[in-house]
Amino acid sequence: MAPPQVPFGAPMRHAHFAFAPSYTPLNHGSYGTHPVSVRAAHLALRAEVEAAPDPFIAIEFSRRLARPRQLAARMLRCPLDELVFVPNATTGIDTVLKNLVWQPGDVILCYEVVYGSVANGLEYLRETTPGLEIRVVHVPLPIADDDLVCVMVDAAREVNATAGKRVRLAICDTIISGPGARVPFERLVPALQAEGALVLVDGAHGIGHIDLDLGKLRPDFFVTNLHKWLFVPRGCAAFVVRKEHQHLIRTTLPTSHGFKPRRPLGDVVNADPGEDFVEMFSFTGTADTTNWLCVEAALKFREEVCGGEETIRTYTHHIAQRGGAIAAEVFGTEVMDCSGSSMLQCNFANIRLPLVMKGGVVDNSDDGASSSIASIPREHGHMVADWIKARGVEESGIYFQTFPYYGKWLWRLSGMIYVDEADFRKGAEVLKALCERVTRGEYLPRKDDAEDASDSDEPSFDTPSSSQRSSTHCN
Repeated sequence: MAPPQVPFGAPMRHAHFAFAPSYTPLNHGSYGTHPVSVRAAHLALRAEVEAAPDPFIAIEFSRRLARPRQLAARMLRCPLDELVFVPNATTGIDTVLKNLVWQPGDVILCYEVVYGSVANGLEYLRETTPGLEIRVVHVPLPIADDDLVCVMVDAAREVNATAGKRVRLAICDTIISGPGARVPFERLVPALQAEGALVLVDGAHGIGHIDLDLGKLRPDFFVTNLHKWLFVPRGCAAFVVRKEHQHLIRTTLPTSHGFKPRRPLGDVVNADPGEDFVEMFSFTGTADTTNWLCVEAALKFREEVCGGEETIRTYTHHIAQRGGAIAAEVFGTEVMDCSGSSMLQCNFANIRLPLVMKGGVVDNSDDGASSSIASIPREHGHMVADWIKARGVEESGIYFQTFPYYGKWLWRLSGMIYVDEADFRKGAEVLKALCERVTRGEYLPRKDDAEDASDSDEPSFDTPSSSQRSSTHCN
């Protein structure tokens, strides 16, 4: 491994990123960011567009997009003609869900920690597609990899053994958003394919985060955000569809210029359907997609400044786990994990806060504590999470991603090249003090502004119901 030009942690943050001096970024996984060198490349591209919009958009863009696609395909180890760009992972996943033609008896299989927008897309299909069933498998984290694979495969077999039913599509992640956890997708994909399912992999937290080999894995559909961990400006995602399935993807979302109506019987069909697939996604309507052309600038920074992919992954994984250990020490709690699980083999850690929600209240009873923390009604979950976010940013310049999950309250932190141990210790101490204020009821709105209070856009993780799925990685 090559060393970085500037030490990782605060020195890297100050030298190469544009964060405000008062802001400590501990939540990279939600929205990502990019270094100033990539921002400069992006601004230069935008200036080039405005100098001559028509030729850039109508003539140049499609040709220039080939190079970023080549670089992304090389990183993912997949054929170039199977990869296109879309704005974000949500768009890629919804493109699959809305393009497949569902038949009565078809079942979509997923677990309850599937990403929130995916869960919402499945609910929409349930509402609008007679005969389609969504089977949600109960897999509360932490769970051993062997158990997770067995539970999912057993669920697929149970469906397929039911008369008139088949698992048409199974959905899994590379890394779940909330709680932030790696799953054994390398085992889940072939195991579910062996049960006859098409497998859609939500790799939103994939490229630039963990090593991926789609040539070996061969999922049927795969999508990954380049704007999260790869340092490409928001929003940009690679959408990969195996060649033999590209005929299933009839249109982009929204349907746009590349759509080709079904030919009348006898008409000559393009000899290379893959060419149609790539062309269809090359221009889906007017938008500023100059960020899609910044892949090379991002990879140049990662190689020349950071020392390459292995150097980055080694640090980001290490600092996430060190941050988790530090926070657990400050809180007097623990990092979510269990024997036989690969969940910590990523840049996330989930640490239990000194707030434990169960039975509608938050208390310390399972810790052997001598007294309970002040009771907090379960329905106040959104209010508490929103209050912690607002107070953390306003008072300390730190955005905290916290949520109740199966009777525990968790903080999901992100490891990145621009944070270090001191940053996580600072964050943990601020968050501990905020938790103490929560127990005193400071999160409750004043009577004069209670009528203005509204629910958060981010649903709770506390139950496995389809209306309460994760929305923390914000595709």
